[in-house]
Formats: sequence, structure tokens, C-alpha cells
Amino acid sequence: MRRLQAWQYLIVIFIVFWVIFATVLIITAFPFYVISIALTTTAMLSLLIIVLAWAYQNNY
Repeated sequence: MRRLQAWQYLIVIFIVFWVIFATVLIITAFPFYVISIALTTTAMLSLLIIVLAWAYQNNY
């Protein structure tokens, strides 16, 4: 059986974090622009980390 690579674990971790973070922001009734900026920034930084982990594991 093939083991999952680190970047695949990071995808799951960041999705769970992003959903929890979005739920907290929406429940606390932050303004829409604050929620959208926070979620976009978090998503882009998560994507950057995942791409760097993928590149490292594939020797790019």
C-alpha cells in the first residue's frame, strides 16, 4: 500500500482549518470584507505551503 505524501496531509489539515476558521468568522458576525480578506489570505498562504511541500518532495 502506498503511503500518503506530506503535501496530501497538508491539504486535509488546511481544508479542516479553513472550514473551522470560516465558521468562527461567520458566527462572530464580522463584516463581509473582513471575512473575505481573512479567508482569501489564509487560502493563498495554505496553497503556497502545499505547493512548496509538493515541489520539495518531487525535487523541483
